Amino acid sequence: MEIHSTSSLSRRKFLTTTALAGTAIYLGIGPDLGSAAHDPPPETTTLRLRQWAPACWAPFYVAEPLLRDEGFTDIKYVSFPGTEYVNMLEREEVDLSPSFTPLDMINVERSNSPLTFLSGMHRGCYALVGNERIRSVNDLKGKRVWTGSIENNGPHVFFKTIVSYVGLNPDTDFEYLWISKGEAMKLFLEGKIDAFMSFPPGPQELMDKGIGHLLVDTNIDRPWSQYFCCTIVGHTKFVKNNPVATKRAIRAILKANDIVAKDPQLATDTLLQRKIRKESEKKYVLQAVKDIPYGKWRAYNPEDTLRFYALRLREVGMLDSQPEEFIRKHTDWS
Repeated sequence: MEIHSTSSLSRRKFLTTTALAGTAIYLGIGPDLGSAAHDPPPETTTLRLRQWAPACWAPFYVAEPLLRDEGFTDIKYVSFPGTEYVNMLEREEVDLSPSFTPLDMINVERSNSPLTFLSGMHRGCYALVGNERIRSVNDLKGKRVWTGSIENNGPHVFFKTIVSYVGLNPDTDFEYLWISKGEAMKLFLEGKIDAFMSFPPGPQELMDKGIGHLLVDTNIDRPWSQYFCCTIVGHTKFVKNNPVATKRAIRAILKANDIVAKDPQLATDTLLQRKIRKESEKKYVLQAVKDIPYGKWRAYNPEDTLRFYALRLREVGMLDSQPEEFIRKHTDWS
């Protein structure tokens, strides 16, 4: 585990950018976000945020100066392997995190993870890529696929929901290869894997290099484009004990959504500065941030997202709760 107390983000650049047309106009902040001046101070000035590799989580990092404006003086970005996520929650070592929505829904129910869903963040980050022999999702029946190196991780869960939606059985209709991404890419180029799940900036790099084609692009393909793929979750104890701090933090992150939408270069630079993504990926990270419609978060309902994925996960036997029961137990939209 690595903890980064941050003050290195270029606040000068942020302030210069917002000054171009006035902060309110530049950010596109509507009255629904409220104002920090009208709220009590946060119950705690310390905030621990999860730091991980997905480029689509850029708003969490761009939000750092906005979090300081909300009264947080000790902001820690906590870095740990994805396989340690559940253990970190149990040890109460992270307060807020971006979430691959269906994966955390499973974590809540199967691992009893102390998570509360708080807000939507963005839609349209993941993609299903196929080779030239595959023209539709239905063509994948009986084929070899890569959905991550670990069973029931984020890519695998998303893949299951996609293929079951068109009537395929995710447990019996495919041959999964649980290998590294590098090895999977090699086999894909050799024609030994027919499709794989990819997250930003993976699809952007592949399309730029003319490798494969998109079978499902959640930026545009329904029904996936109608729901948040990534939401914001908080440790249940933190949310319960710090409602004002939680509200202030969510507000900063949603404002950061608008900043990323209007200044994808700033978001890309932030990911590179924090060494979340590599300099060699800059071109593809920038394209990914441009592709994801961060600024449209107001148009979608996080409760509808959980309802949709609860139904999909029940179809594949990965969730027992009825949608309304899950929403009642594990959300706090206030």
